[in-house]
Amino acid sequence: MEKQDVKDLRIHGMGNVPGGAYGKISTDGTATFKGEVKCASLTANGSLKLRDSVYAEQFRLNGTGRGTGTLAGKRLRVDGTLKIDGDVSFGHININGMLQASGGANGEDADIDGGMKLGGSAKYGTLKVHGVLQVGGRLNAGDLDILMAGACHAKEIGGDRIHVRKKLGVGRLLSLLSTSLVPGLTAELIEGNDIVLEETKAGIVRGHTIRIGPGCVIDRVEYKHHYEVDPNASVGRAEQAQ
Repeated sequence: MEKQDVKDLRIHGMGNVPGGAYGKISTDGTATFKGEVKCASLTANGSLKLRDSVYAEQFRLNGTGRGTGTLAGKRLRVDGTLKIDGDVSFGHININGMLQASGGANGEDADIDGGMKLGGSAKYGTLKVHGVLQVGGRLNAGDLDILMAGACHAKEIGGDRIHVRKKLGVGRLLSLLSTSLVPGLTAELIEGNDIVLEETKAGIVRGHTIRIGPGCVIDRVEYKHHYEVDPNASVGRAEQAQ
């Protein structure tokens, strides 16, 4: 954010934030942003409504948030839930709860403890998920680590290291309540260098080193160096690339 003569803003209870440039914004209660906002930091405790795009170098939400437009900045932390009708672009993301966006998301790294649901695509250098990950488009991550605690999916997944595991102790009881709560990943294509999968259904898995673990149902595996499959997995065809 460019340096300029900006003011800080603090809201207690209920209040509105007009569009414009600010220094530090702090809200406790219910705050509504009525225009496009750029600020050095935004700290919200309670309920937050965003009616336009927001750029905040440091964004911290403790509670619930709902907004339209693009949400961007350097660092985002959510303890609660945040739903955005647009894209989310932060260098670093830490979610303890749920982040949901109708668009896509991108950044250097993201640590999700709970869930992230995107209508579009996602791109990260490092992405760690403990919970649920749902991506409507393609997911690209240099280092992807998913510990599933619910239904996960992406149209396509690409990366260097892709490790997908099922969290222990969940699944049997949840399956009696709803199949959407059962841990498992579905994707049309998964491709990377080092791939380890559990409880995954995919059309094609392509990579250098591939380990297909229990609960997987894969139509075709294409590997270059090493391939192994668990007895409790199903692979239609496996072939080594020349």
